[in-house]
Amino acid sequence: MIRYVTGRLLQFLPVLFGISLIVFLLVRLIPGDPAIAVLGSRATPELIARMRDQLGLDLPLWRQYFHFLSNALHGNFGISYFYQADVWGIVVMRLPVTLLLMAYSIALSIVIATPFALISALRRDRLTDHLIRLGFTAALGMPVFWSGIILALLFGAKLHLLPISGAGNGGLSTLAHLTLPSLTIAIGLSPILVRTLRSSLIEVLVSDYVTTGKAMGLRNHFLTTYYILRNSLRPVITVISINVGFLIGGTVIAEQIFSLAGVGSLLIGSITTRDYAIIQLSTLFFAILVILANLVADLLYVALDPRVALDV
Repeated sequence: MIRYVTGRLLQFLPVLFGISLIVFLLVRLIPGDPAIAVLGSRATPELIARMRDQLGLDLPLWRQYFHFLSNALHGNFGISYFYQADVWGIVVMRLPVTLLLMAYSIALSIVIATPFALISALRRDRLTDHLIRLGFTAALGMPVFWSGIILALLFGAKLHLLPISGAGNGGLSTLAHLTLPSLTIAIGLSPILVRTLRSSLIEVLVSDYVTTGKAMGLRNHFLTTYYILRNSLRPVITVISINVGFLIGGTVIAEQIFSLAGVGSLLIGSITTRDYAIIQLSTLFFAILVILANLVADLLYVALDPRVALDV
C-alpha cells in the first residue's frame, strides 16, 4: 500500500508541472493589464511601465514562468497584486471552507441518492421506478446557479429555516450555513449517482451470493447493507471521483451565491482583478484535489473489495 501511494504521488509530479504551465499561459490570455488593475485606469503610461517592471510583467513569458516555477519549488508563490499580501496565506486561509463544502455536498448527494436508487432497483420497471428516474432526470437539467437561488429564496428568505450567507462560527453554526450551498451542489450530483447506483444494484440483486444469502435466511437489513449496498458502491466511487471537476465548478458558483469566503469566490474575484498569483495557486489547489480524489477512490476500492489488487 505504501509503495503504491508513493508511486502514484511521484506520477503526479509531471501532471502538476503540465497543469502549472497551462494555467500560467492561460491566465496571461485574460484581457486587461494587472498594472492598470492595480493603479487604476487614470494612471500615466510612465507609472504603468514602472509597475509592470516591479511586477516582472515586462519580462519574456519563459522567464516569467521560470521565476514562478523556481519560487514555487521553494514554497514562494508570490505576492497578490490586489491584496498586497502573501498568496499562500490568502488561499490557505480560505481552503477549509471549500473543502468542507465539497465534503458536505458529497455526503448529501449520497444520502439523497442511496434510498431512491435502492427503491428504484427493487421496483424495477414499475411506476415508482419511472417516477424516480423522471424526477432525477429533471433535476440533472437544473443549472447550479438556478437551484441555488431557488433554495435561498425558499428556505432562507421565505421560510427562514436556514442562513443564506456566510460560513458560520464553527460547529453546528457552520453546518447550518453550509447546508443550502451543499444541497445546491448535491442536487446536481445526485441524479448521476442514482442512475449509476441503480444499475449497479440491479446487477448485484441477481448475483449468486445474494441468492445464497436469501437462502441462508439472512435478515433483510444485514443482506441489504453488507451484501447488496457494499458490492454496489464501487461504480459510485468511480462516478464521484470523475465528477470532482463538476463539484469544483459547483463550489465556485455556490460560494458566489451564498457569499462564502472560499477558494472558489477568491478565484472569481482574482480573475476580475487580473491577480495572476492567486489564480495560479487556486487552480493548482483544485488540480491537486482532482488528483487526490482519484487516489482516494483507488484506496476505497480495496477497502470495499479486498479482491482488488493495487498495481504500481
